[in-house]
Amino acid sequence: MIQCALGKGIVTVDPKLLLNRIALRVLKRRQQLGLSQRALSAKLGMASNGVARIESGESNLTVQTLCMVAEALGMEVEDLLVEES
Repeated sequence: MIQCALGKGIVTVDPKLLLNRIALRVLKRRQQLGLSQRALSAKLGMASNGVARIESGESNLTVQTLCMVAEALGMEVEDLLVEES
């Protein structure tokens, strides 16, 4: 497994693990904010199943989408990527 340092910590470069980490963090934060998947999808301007695909780890996010999701959830991109220590 390859890892690289990023500001606050370490980022795993295994794509599947990284997508799963992002998925769980998006789900957790969305629920903390009391948003439905449909509401977050609308906020992001994506199809109603877009957030479901992100939260299931099925969506291979672009950098632009990753930034939009972080902003919509009031997070930094690093918060979605970096391993918790």
